[in-house]
Amino acid sequence: MSDSRFLISEASSCRSISYAGDLVAIGAIYFALAKGGLALASIHPSATPIWPPTGVALAAVLLRGYRIWPAIFTAAMVANATTAGSVATSMGIATGNSLEAVVGAYLINRWSGGCNTFSTPNSVAKFALICVVIATPISASIGLTSLATVGYIEPKNFADAWITWWLGDATGALVITPVIVLWAAGHHYAFSRNEFLETVGVLATAAVVGLIAFSPLIEQTPGRDPLGFLAILPMLWAALRRGPRDTATVALVLAGATIWGTLMGGGPFTSGDLNSSFLLVLMFLISITVPSLLLSADVEVRKKAEESLRGAQIELEHKVAERTQELELANAAKSRFLAMASHDLRQPLHALGLFVAQLRTPLNSGERTKTIERVDAARKEMDEMFNSLLDISRLDAGMLTPKITEFPIARLLQKLETTFNQATREKGIQLRIRRSNAWVRSDAMLLERILLNLVSNAVRYTLWGGIIVGCRRRGESLRIEVWDTGPGIPKDQKQNIFGEFVQVPAQERNRSGGLGLGLAIVDRLRLLLNHQIDLASRVGRGSRFAIELPMVDECVTSTAPVDSPYSGAFSAEGKLILVIADAPMVTEGTGGLLSNWGYSVLTAGSDEAALMRVVQRQQPPDLIISDYHLASGKTGICAIEQINAAFGSSIPAILISGDTAAEPLRDANARGYILLHKPVDPMRLRAVMHELFRDHGG
Repeated sequence: MSDSRFLISEASSCRSISYAGDLVAIGAIYFALAKGGLALASIHPSATPIWPPTGVALAAVLLRGYRIWPAIFTAAMVANATTAGSVATSMGIATGNSLEAVVGAYLINRWSGGCNTFSTPNSVAKFALICVVIATPISASIGLTSLATVGYIEPKNFADAWITWWLGDATGALVITPVIVLWAAGHHYAFSRNEFLETVGVLATAAVVGLIAFSPLIEQTPGRDPLGFLAILPMLWAALRRGPRDTATVALVLAGATIWGTLMGGGPFTSGDLNSSFLLVLMFLISITVPSLLLSADVEVRKKAEESLRGAQIELEHKVAERTQELELANAAKSRFLAMASHDLRQPLHALGLFVAQLRTPLNSGERTKTIERVDAARKEMDEMFNSLLDISRLDAGMLTPKITEFPIARLLQKLETTFNQATREKGIQLRIRRSNAWVRSDAMLLERILLNLVSNAVRYTLWGGIIVGCRRRGESLRIEVWDTGPGIPKDQKQNIFGEFVQVPAQERNRSGGLGLGLAIVDRLRLLLNHQIDLASRVGRGSRFAIELPMVDECVTSTAPVDSPYSGAFSAEGKLILVIADAPMVTEGTGGLLSNWGYSVLTAGSDEAALMRVVQRQQPPDLIISDYHLASGKTGICAIEQINAAFGSSIPAILISGDTAAEPLRDANARGYILLHKPVDPMRLRAVMHELFRDHGG
């Protein structure tokens, strides 16, 4: 505690010393300049046209704060008391000088950006207005009123003295303040060699112009008077090329040359009355300083805007380059996908062609049954590939929304065993499922999809040994692990294995099925569910995938879905189904399948033909099965709504689409229709039909 108090006391002492140093330094500078300015007074000892202390005081308050006012007050009082008047009038003048600086700084801070007042034309104009119209009249009015009150100035000289006092203070503020503020506030500015040389050049030019146009060293003749206009050249150079700081510095150099020349009787402003000559000098300085500061601020704003645009252009070019690279990578991935998909999808298609050719030849019943089973296996393999593509499409479109519930994990484990038991027996490998009575919190359907993909991958790649699926409790989480004795994954492929179209190279692996999307789907689904997944693998020994999800206490009621009644419980007799598709092969295949199931079927190739068929039959269909995309840019939704309008009822409908984009799914969901994606498994279609009939009292 004592150490902290010592540090606080030491810091306070340092601040006090620094503040005292500021007061002494500013007071000394103010006093020296004040004495110099008062030495040039001619109309009245206290009213001088040359008054640089105003600029110093205003800059000091802007840079060091309002607490500097005691230095200004003291220095002004001492300077006036040692020149003319009394202590009382000196205190009045000092009060006016202090208020001039404090009020001017307050208004500049409030309305004109403070020390940044020279950065824009608008703020420069406000600065000039505050100095000329508000701040400097305060000093002239209070100071001369103090002198007039005690009789130190005659009333007839009051107006001339006020104008002289006011113009002297205004010029000091407009010429001196910008130089001090800009150099003090711009200490971080770094010169390049070219910039340094240009600054030296413009200042040297200003000095040369001052000597030529205003120096008393050169004889003053009527022909020399126009040379005063040369002062515009270095001012323009600085304003256009070097910014506000160098512009203000050039104005100060020209002011010094002009005042010196006029005082010594040289230059175009020299006349018989020194005070009148100085007033001309002041008007000249104001007329070149303020417009030049406005111009330099405008140029600076434009330069910053150009730099900002260049920066934005560079950033845009960088983003375009990045986007171009992303597109190139996407195109490469697309080309790779097309090549792989073309190969993998052709495999079952090729097999289907061979099997169909076998069916056209004479076969005994056993061979025919076996060939039909192979046809169905090839169809299922294609269906699995298309479902993988559909899952990726849905995830990319953001169409999957998790429905988080609490459920027993045993149900999913049982489904895994039922799904893969036959496949593992056929491959000669073992599948062991370790039971668990744990309850978890997740989306049951999406978690099931993750586990199905993990086990399916294990079954596909494992040629000997077996697969184990088990659960481990870890605190409030449940870790579901899938172990296999497959070929394993190399270390350099562990990060890539979750990418799209990535498959582990292996000479002996089973090439049947798969586009390399299974683990990509797993990774996206676990991100959607916010579950952690872990991979451990050794080449030649196998792999272990583990997913971790929150565990909950056992609930009273299970959220397991109610099993649908056996399909035979729904009679097809008397039910009319309308099939709409613009492809004759689809209408014939769908109609034939439904007829074999015992339904009455109407088929149509367009929405108009469908409406005509049901109107002619004068019976509304019990179910509509329609392709989403029909001829002439129409949709199955339009056809369904036309038939509903014709019969004034709401007929259950199933939409079928080969389009994996998000729009068909949104349209179907918005209108309460079921959307199935091609190729549709017949058993899946039958299950959906029975569900619709059950929900509609069929």
